[in-house]
Amino acid sequence: MNMSNCTLNITDTVLHLQTVTSIPTFILGVLGNIYILVMFCRRPRADWTYMNIYITNMAIADCILLVFLPVKIHYYDRPLENELKALCNCVLSVYYINMYVSIFNLTAISVVRYVAIKYPMKSRAILSCRNALVVCALIWFTVCSISPVYFVTDSTNDKKMCFQRVKSALSLHFILLLIIVGFLLPFLIILYCSVRVIYTLRKQLDIGTRSEKIQCMFIIAANFIVFVICFLPVHLGYFVKYAVLNEEKYSCSDEQLAHNFLHIGLSISSMNCGLDCFSYFFATKTSWNMCSTNRNEKEEHGSNYNTVSDQDSIPTT
Repeated sequence: MNMSNCTLNITDTVLHLQTVTSIPTFILGVLGNIYILVMFCRRPRADWTYMNIYITNMAIADCILLVFLPVKIHYYDRPLENELKALCNCVLSVYYINMYVSIFNLTAISVVRYVAIKYPMKSRAILSCRNALVVCALIWFTVCSISPVYFVTDSTNDKKMCFQRVKSALSLHFILLLIIVGFLLPFLIILYCSVRVIYTLRKQLDIGTRSEKIQCMFIIAANFIVFVICFLPVHLGYFVKYAVLNEEKYSCSDEQLAHNFLHIGLSISSMNCGLDCFSYFFATKTSWNMCSTNRNEKEEHGSNYNTVSDQDSIPTT
């Protein structure tokens, strides 16, 4: 165990990056998520689909984080006062809960999109509003159950900054939990579903509008890239910081570099709240013919379960 007395601090560049990413994220996130929630609330309950439930779930999680984002911006590099520790823990908990609710929600959306496109006839029985509510409830329950583990592992840290662990890294077991369950497994699921959906749509280019299907494939690929950009750096940063802080061969400057790399990743991951709004736009467009053919076209072309069927069940988030 590296017992270096090096006190870690983020550089001015990283601090400016936090501000540059957080302020636009707050503005876009607040406007976009409020618009989505208002739009959905005005929709008759009978018109709701399972995809509306997943998107509303993400919007709620994003709004909760956005409420506390100004606190994060203000106190990110300020000394932590004793009377603010409770608020600090609350904001940290909301941040991590939001990030992993978003990751698991995006994973669920990818799975239902794959089922809807690959097995459109069977999807009617599987993809329902009730099942979507159950999945969303399980996501919140799972993430909120794991969240207290962070504060147990954080209890021995000499925390002088609310958003910075200045003396030690998280435990290896918790880091592996975050990386494997919180990122790597969802990453592989989303990758598989996205590739299979794009492959299925490519086979259907001659059915319906070709240009719209090509556009849909690009949207799916772009959403996957955004997922990787938002969440890969922070999870790589967890591991890099742990490795550097727990090896004696690394110098204080190496520890500072690893510390700053992690916080660059955290800055990028926060942008997810703003980028989600664009995903909502593509997922809720009323003309989802671009990704599918309806069941009448399906019958005309004599296709099988590989044909996309229901425009309401073809999200591209």
